[in-house]
Amino acid sequence: MKIKKYVAKDFKTAINQAKEEMGSDAIILHTRTLKKTGLLGIFLPAKVEVTVAVDETLKVNTDDARNNAARLNSKVHNNTTRVINMDPATSESEIISELQKMKNMMTDIKTKMYEVELIKGLGEEAQMFYKILINNNVDPEIALAIVNHVEPRLPREKLDNMNWIQDVCLHTLQEYITDIKPPELDTPGNNQLVFLVGPTGVGKTTTIAKLAANMSFIEGKDVALITLDTYRISAADQLRTFAEIIGIPISVVFTPEDMLEAITKYQDKDIVFVDTAGRSPHNDLQMQEIKQFIEMVKPDETILVLSATTNSADLIQICNRFSVLGIDKLIFTKMDETYRYGQILNAIQEVRIPVAYFTNGQNVPDDIETPDYHHLARMLLRKDEA
Repeated sequence: MKIKKYVAKDFKTAINQAKEEMGSDAIILHTRTLKKTGLLGIFLPAKVEVTVAVDETLKVNTDDARNNAARLNSKVHNNTTRVINMDPATSESEIISELQKMKNMMTDIKTKMYEVELIKGLGEEAQMFYKILINNNVDPEIALAIVNHVEPRLPREKLDNMNWIQDVCLHTLQEYITDIKPPELDTPGNNQLVFLVGPTGVGKTTTIAKLAANMSFIEGKDVALITLDTYRISAADQLRTFAEIIGIPISVVFTPEDMLEAITKYQDKDIVFVDTAGRSPHNDLQMQEIKQFIEMVKPDETILVLSATTNSADLIQICNRFSVLGIDKLIFTKMDETYRYGQILNAIQEVRIPVAYFTNGQNVPDDIETPDYHHLARMLLRKDEA
């Protein structure tokens, strides 16, 4: 792999220089505008810097393919004795497939070269730590920030102690996972109202049943349930069944007026959990329906329930869309359905909302836990290939 930077008066000139020297197979890795200051504070014209790379092996293969295509074209035009039978539809499909493979290859090369540039200059141990984070779905910029904090904490005289190195990496990573707060209950007798909201299919109903059971059995709190999920008959029935098993009251409400009545009925309870219907973050009307209830009753906490199997970009987008409801905390479900947890770190670093709980199964009241800094950090440093 050959990498070179070109500086010119404009982008077109820099690209032409790169093509002339590196060939048309060169890949653009990075571009930026350079501003220089002359004497007496007079600014010189800005210039453009373009960083390009070319894979010599790939270039040879590409040149061979071009030569083969030229020879084939020559044979066709010269009516050689050899007859080439090729179905036009199949040929086009194969060409598109090969082009897509080449495009994917180039993208992969570009990504890897970008990572090489990012971690260039770091020690071998720090680079290893970076690769582990990337393999666990941690965003490259976040991974680099973490690694840059690890590097100065690795004195040369202890680099032969792998356990010590792992402990340094682990403790540094924990510093990025500090915002963990389960629901806070005030003194007994002070009623607490908690809403659970989120997109469809993340497991809100099961999660609220786990919370209610734990608060009732383990915390010894007087708990009640309210459900707004009247769109799915099964959801209300499921929660009603849970309530009967746990031995706590439940109300199904349809309007804001019903909500006020239910809250008045449960004003002597320590905590009241409200289950809401799953909502698409892109449906403004549905979001406004929930917002209407929240603004009327002003809950003590509104918790957004998310699936750990969702990718980073979608998690962040969902958080941003649900922010109109005034989200106080997050719960991540389905922790048992993934082996990569970097998307959780990416999301909480971006939205800066504390995490209340993780859930890792369907069992009620089990399979819910308050996140542990140390445990989550170890999950983010998994080395297996599962």
